[in-house]
Amino acid sequence: MTYSLSVLFTASDRERRVKNDNFTTTYITISPKKDGRTAKTKCINPQNNNSTFLPLKRKLKVPSTNLTSIFPKLRILNSPLRDRRSSSVSCLSHLQSDIIQPTKFSMATLPNEVISQILFFLDFASIQMLSQTCHRIRSVCRDDDLWRKLFSADFQFITINHVSKKRRSEIPYHLALYKNHLALQQRWSTGKVTTRFLQGHEDSVYCSAWIGKNLLATGSRDQAVKIWDVSSGKCIRTLKDHHTGSILCMRVDRDTLMTGSSDATCILWSLPELEPKMHLRGHGHSVLDVCLVNNKIVTSSKDHTLRVWDYTTGNELRQLLGHTASVNALDSVSHNQVVSASGDTTLKLWNVDTGECLRTFEGHKLGLACVRFDGNYLYSGGLDGKINATEE
Repeated sequence: MTYSLSVLFTASDRERRVKNDNFTTTYITISPKKDGRTAKTKCINPQNNNSTFLPLKRKLKVPSTNLTSIFPKLRILNSPLRDRRSSSVSCLSHLQSDIIQPTKFSMATLPNEVISQILFFLDFASIQMLSQTCHRIRSVCRDDDLWRKLFSADFQFITINHVSKKRRSEIPYHLALYKNHLALQQRWSTGKVTTRFLQGHEDSVYCSAWIGKNLLATGSRDQAVKIWDVSSGKCIRTLKDHHTGSILCMRVDRDTLMTGSSDATCILWSLPELEPKMHLRGHGHSVLDVCLVNNKIVTSSKDHTLRVWDYTTGNELRQLLGHTASVNALDSVSHNQVVSASGDTTLKLWNVDTGECLRTFEGHKLGLACVRFDGNYLYSGGLDGKINATEE
């Protein structure tokens, strides 16, 4: 059985004053698949064409988007969203079944909730087309809750339920996320890239950082820092015999390259000269991360501590105590705050001027490996396979 929906979108008042018969008609068919549970949808526009039903994609000269062909493994199995969402036929595909003669009506007269449910069955390209029909439909097409559901259904992500007020005035947050992930997946599927391998290290490579245009620094278990010209793929300089352990982390800030090692030290290198200008010693175990917070350097270690150093003199100013396992990652949050991620499953926010722990964030079940702050959210990832987004 096939149900046919013919939708008439009337022109805006301004357009009607110019031409009274100006309108856009879009036809949507929703039919059950063989499993009896999953719906498939198709958009057609038979008007003003020689054929009985000309696919909308040809009339508008826009290629169809078949989410299933692009993301065959991205849908969540047994998810309620998956059962309701079209999973195998693009809504812009050619009709291949008999269709009941459609009845024309104005979709704009439907409640927003009903319109949103119809849109949920469509793919990205079709929703974008429908958003151009009238202001009422456009507002529903840009509803952030709709895109949160679509994002969750198509990309298997646990999405952020609360959006910072700083973002509400611009493009809907989850629409922006959806467009970004759609573009990324299409690039992975169809993109053509040139791969160049940088070969020269004698053991595992643990970290890297850009130090200039086309210049990449890498740190390795072979205790060396190598500088590469990525345009040619050649190693142009090797910094060795300064660290006596594996190079575990590096960070570039201002005119300084900072490297941390399993020898429990951190070295500051001048840029672009790449001369060692300072050794920071004090940790009792490997230095796992380093960052610059205003005029202070912060290092984290396997000894469970963070240490704050003066950027000018290299003197140790204070220790930040509170974690009960290795402190694996750091990131600057403000001019005097840093966030740390630890194997004890927590994030901690610190004031580097006073050494005070301002807040402890919990939520992960296993140890944390990384953390980043984007100006609004703290993103943390760990051994539990999850990425948590926490509003600071």
